[in-house]
Formats: sequence, C-alpha cells, structure tokens
Amino acid sequence: MLNLIKLELKRVSLKSHFIGLLAANIVTALLSAFTSSLLNAGGGVAVTGLPPAQLDTLTLAIMLVRATLIIWEAVLISVFIVEEYRNKTINLLFTYPVQRGKLIAVKIILICGVMLLFHALSGVFQFACLSLASKYFPFVTVSPVNLMTQAVTALSSVLLGLLPLYIGMIKKSTIATIVSSFAIAAIVSNSQGSGAGLMSIPIAAIVSGVIGAGFSAITVHKMVSSDLSN
Repeated sequence: MLNLIKLELKRVSLKSHFIGLLAANIVTALLSAFTSSLLNAGGGVAVTGLPPAQLDTLTLAIMLVRATLIIWEAVLISVFIVEEYRNKTINLLFTYPVQRGKLIAVKIILICGVMLLFHALSGVFQFACLSLASKYFPFVTVSPVNLMTQAVTALSSVLLGLLPLYIGMIKKSTIATIVSSFAIAAIVSNSQGSGAGLMSIPIAAIVSGVIGAGFSAITVHKMVSSDLSN
C-alpha cells in the first residue's frame, strides 16, 4: 500500500498545495487579527456577519482554517478521484494487479493523511503567529488550547470533508464536489450553536465525522461495484 501511495504522490505533486497552505494561513492570521481589532474598536458590540465579540483571535483563526481546509479537501478529492472518473483515466489504474477497493482506499487514505497534516501545521502556525502578535497588539487574544479536543475536531473535520465525494460521484462532477464543500464549510462555521462554530462542540464534531465516514464508505462500495462504462 505504501508503494501505491508513493505512486499517487508522484502523479500529483503536493508542493503547490503546501505553498498555498502557507499563503492561506498568513491571510487567515491577518484577517483574524483585523476582525479582532474591529470588535475591540466597537467596544464589544457584535458586527453583522462576524462571530460574537467574546470569540478570541486564535479560536476565530482556527474556525476559518477549518472551513478553508474542508474546501481544500474537496479540491484534492476532485484531483485524485472525481476527475479521474470523469475523464475515465481511472481505467488505466484499474489495470494494475491490485484490487479496485484497495486502489480507491489508498487515494482516500492519502487525502485524509494530507489533510490531517494540513490541520496540524495550520494549528501550530496560527498559535505561534497569534501568540507572538498578542505580545504587541492588545486586541489579539489567545486562549489556552486543549490538544485532545483539537485533535478530535481535526479528525472529524477531515472525515466530514469526505462527504463531497459522495455528492461529486453522483454525476462525476468536480464542480458539484467543490460547491458542496462550500455549503458544508458554511454549516460547520455557523455560530448559532457555538460562537466558534458547530465543529467546536465535541459531540457535534464526532457525529459529523461519523456522517462523513459513513457516506464515504457508501461511495467506495458503489465505486468498487459499479461499471466503469457508466
């Protein structure tokens, strides 16, 4: 299986994704700090479309990163899976003397592994940058981080991020895959249930992850048993 993962990495370079991740994190940190400055200048009054004022800068940044990475995961799903089915280039891969289910599983494992790494790197980056900024700018606030909670939330976000695979494979559409991820990102970032978004609630995060994993399992089963000519 390791050889198959290496083969996928050779086929699709992730270098540009890491560069994009750095850029996205820089923008997110700046946007979060700017939003905190607006809330602070408004004397704690809520601004339409923005999270409640009591939300600290780091939590806001993590929420934005989480939403961004859910969309990013849909892009990887489109590149590694949906696009291959749409162009029927997956037929060549299925000529390998390896079970079809194993080949698809490798792609999903690779996507999940990359996204978990992205979540971890983003979390460290946001904590380091905003902690440093908080020493110089009073409106930048950083609350203590529970690593276990963050790990569970990240894993659940990655599993939920597989849900666009189910939607995209219905018509083998990359557009449907990515658009559905925007809807999911908007839902999990909703501050009605929690100022830090739905995924900040442990039970909601776990349920969301189970839903994503369940739909991805259904999708894989259909992909394994379906006729490629359809």
